[in-house]
Amino acid sequence: MALVSKAKSAFLYYQSTHLKGIKDELKCSMGQAMTELSSRWKALSQKDREPYFEMEATDRERFQKESAVADAKATAEQNARRDNLVAKDGEGVSMRGERRKIAMERQEVEDGRARRKARIEAETDPEILAERRRVKEAKKAEARARQRIRDNEEKKLEDRHKKLDKEAEKKKNKRLEYLLSQSSIFGKLKSGKGDAKEEPKAEGYVPHHRDKKSKKIEKAPTPEGEEGDEDDADEKHVFLTKQPDCIKFGTLKPYQLEGLNWMIHLAEKGLNGILADEMGLGKTLQSISILAYHFEFQRLQGPHLVCVPKSTLSNWMNELKRWCPTLRAIKFHGSKDERAELIYNYFNNEAAAHDGKRPATQIKDPETGEMVDDNSNNPRAWDVCVTTYEVCNTEQSTLRKFGWKVSIFIAFCCPPLPSTGIKHLTIYIFSHITVFSNRRGAQIEKRDVNVQQNCPRIQLYASSTSNGDTSPK
Repeated sequence: MALVSKAKSAFLYYQSTHLKGIKDELKCSMGQAMTELSSRWKALSQKDREPYFEMEATDRERFQKESAVADAKATAEQNARRDNLVAKDGEGVSMRGERRKIAMERQEVEDGRARRKARIEAETDPEILAERRRVKEAKKAEARARQRIRDNEEKKLEDRHKKLDKEAEKKKNKRLEYLLSQSSIFGKLKSGKGDAKEEPKAEGYVPHHRDKKSKKIEKAPTPEGEEGDEDDADEKHVFLTKQPDCIKFGTLKPYQLEGLNWMIHLAEKGLNGILADEMGLGKTLQSISILAYHFEFQRLQGPHLVCVPKSTLSNWMNELKRWCPTLRAIKFHGSKDERAELIYNYFNNEAAAHDGKRPATQIKDPETGEMVDDNSNNPRAWDVCVTTYEVCNTEQSTLRKFGWKVSIFIAFCCPPLPSTGIKHLTIYIFSHITVFSNRRGAQIEKRDVNVQQNCPRIQLYASSTSNGDTSPK
């Protein structure tokens, strides 16, 4: 609807006829010309103003007529719209006015398509039509089969997560009980009593005796005259006196084996830890050893997560292949398209739903001649995922599908920090661990920070050697 132009006043008519002449006469700006125009209008007599008032009256009459026509038209349109909202005879609730018109137009289009389809079918050979129907039904059947497979994979993944959640709840309760049993130790540390560098032993502590050449798990005896808790009496602890057989290329030194046992103890209690050895003491090997322990003694292939700085990504892949070639490592890194291909092939729902247990059968490796696990039926083609912090943040939705058995986070190298810096760094690391290890405990390797000296309240393991040569022999 066109807008009605406003009525002009007598002064506007006077301005339209005299403003240009005043501006040319005085050779001035528009503001000065308007000031002069206003002065001259005020100086006009009533007789001289009469023609302009007549023009104003004529224009006001024009405005009133056009406004009346526009109002009548707007009222008619409004009444028509209101009338369309009211159901008439023969109309239903969903077919009124314009709706009925649109529905009829759509029905005409559909009827035309149906007529064309019927004409084409009448002109086409029946055998060709039957073949087309067969192909169409086959495609629908394939789509339904793919949907059933996806539904089954999602169901397995959901069941796997429910099982892991139950295990995590048990781990949480066990961890809480253990921490409560250590409350007296933490109380001494808080009050400043005792030596922070000397780990206090609980009352009635008895070492776990093992045969030096055996890896057999034994139960620590209960001191005479004391009745141990029923749960503690049934609890067994692992203490290795020899490195796992799947660790190749070298032998763990005594302090490295001690560090491995410490991490095993943390895993039993469902605790996280920071491995804070100095550089060159074999933290990488100790971290790989805990993965080998799960493979050999727990018979768990994984999945394990190793999150490292980008600069050490390739080195970690080489170290895994060098020290523990039994574990199948995969590098989760690359461009967006490359990561999408890796997710499709290796990080799908079927791989995430696998329980991580080793297969019961073994086959002979044609290259090495050794017996290896038969993973032909394993939907997950890897055991250890090595990635970077950036990829972890980018691909959170993919990594969260997996129930990681062990998560290792490699921190950047940095100089010794004060206790406040260690505290903040520790909080930062453990807050990020919850993203990927909310169902299982995580082991962390922390580089080049003497955490035990600066922050003794944090449970740590820091090995020390008197010999500068620390590489495994």
